[in-house]
Amino acid sequence: MPDIIGPAIARDRLRAHLRELRESRGLSHDEVDQPHINEVESGLRLLPPLEVAALLARYEVDDAEAERLLLLAQIAWSRPWWARHGLTDEYQDYVAYEAEATRISIYEPLHVPGPLQTPRYARAATAVILRLPETDPAVVARAQVRAERQGRIAARAAAGDAPDFVAIVDEVVLRRAMGGAEVMAEQLDRLAAAAESGQVMLVVLPTRLGGHSGLGGVFELLEFGDDASLTTVLLESAIRDHIVRGAHVRALYRPIVDDLIGIGLRGADAVALVREIRQEIES
Repeated sequence: MPDIIGPAIARDRLRAHLRELRESRGLSHDEVDQPHINEVESGLRLLPPLEVAALLARYEVDDAEAERLLLLAQIAWSRPWWARHGLTDEYQDYVAYEAEATRISIYEPLHVPGPLQTPRYARAATAVILRLPETDPAVVARAQVRAERQGRIAARAAAGDAPDFVAIVDEVVLRRAMGGAEVMAEQLDRLAAAAESGQVMLVVLPTRLGGHSGLGGVFELLEFGDDASLTTVLLESAIRDHIVRGAHVRALYRPIVDDLIGIGLRGADAVALVREIRQEIES
């Protein structure tokens, strides 16, 4: 394998290779001895490694290529940590892609972005959003996922593989005392520390700003190096989580991110505002 990848990227690469192999052999879906091949190639179904091996034999793939593709199948079939939390399929997919992204850009005008939330803030925010007690299993699971997302990003940083991380928030996010003054003060300390350490580029959009391109709504954008086709955006709502992927996603959302970085407070200015609001909470 040319690089180290996880289940999400392995799944995408495998289905693309399987489609290319079938098409290069001049076979239709009906001519392949695999009843779910259409779903496999479209990403709706994942085949276990043994069934992938049978498909490769049907395509008469040479040993070297078969070994490479079976390794992809084994990685794709592995059960990642987020699968045990009972999340929606879309949210699980997003967490999988996030674990492998080279750049993460989040615009959040309502609350602190998930990968930067403290445990107490995460429980308070999730409970309010879901209209459930903080002890409810659904709230605890979501908060735990956010903690593990943070841990994975930190682990990648420790291994020298940290993604570029941009967190863009409206000033009102800093002033909304989610969970009360003590919880919010702790959260602001965490934000300031993350920005000062270089873990994240924190961008704050002051309330004095007029209209801007982020007013279309919350989004989380994932990029994967130079491969624009893998670009992924997560759009969350109370009804469902929605993921869109492709080069057109980068073409639409990356300029919005760049616009917001250009007009917002960042670096020392962003940290200064966070510290100022933190002091207001104490007074």
